[in-house]
Amino acid sequence: MRAFPVLVGAALLVAGCARAPLPGTVTPSAAESSPVPTVTWLSEKPVHLTVGSATDLSGTRGLSKAVVTVDAVTEQAECPTKAATPTHGQFVAVRLSAQRTDEAQNFSMAVYDWYTVDAAGKETPATAGLVTGLCVTDGTALRLAYDASGRTAGTLLLDAPTDVTAILARNPNTNPPVTVTIDMPAR
Repeated sequence: MRAFPVLVGAALLVAGCARAPLPGTVTPSAAESSPVPTVTWLSEKPVHLTVGSATDLSGTRGLSKAVVTVDAVTEQAECPTKAATPTHGQFVAVRLSAQRTDEAQNFSMAVYDWYTVDAAGKETPATAGLVTGLCVTDGTALRLAYDASGRTAGTLLLDAPTDVTAILARNPNTNPPVTVTIDMPAR
């Protein structure tokens, strides 16, 4: 009876050896035999918006799930309340409209970080939230909330250089941040 535990132990040792690979043998692991897909359906390509064209941002990583239209870009715009003056050369008014493509309550592009790019390629913060809040007080500012039909629209006022070549809207809450470029209309 005392030999029984020794025999069982020896049998388990032999069985364990039979399952172990020989030294130097490479065997595929379970992860290697069933690869995990690494391709994502979300686009990483740059997004450019042009005046008058509707662009669906839904398929791009980190952007609003909406069809966005730049309705107008106006240089030398005025601050209707006169509560602010441009520090970089001029105000540029950007009028946007959007139709959501999901169930989001808010149009996140309204609170992106906004920048301008000058002729030398230098990015400058456009202080859109501050300037728009001081200057556009008649209810026509770009709204964060979608209405009952899933639409939103409005104007952003940006502090821009006189030689502005592009406007950038950057979502800083994604890693890496994602940027939408609004091309300036022909002068």
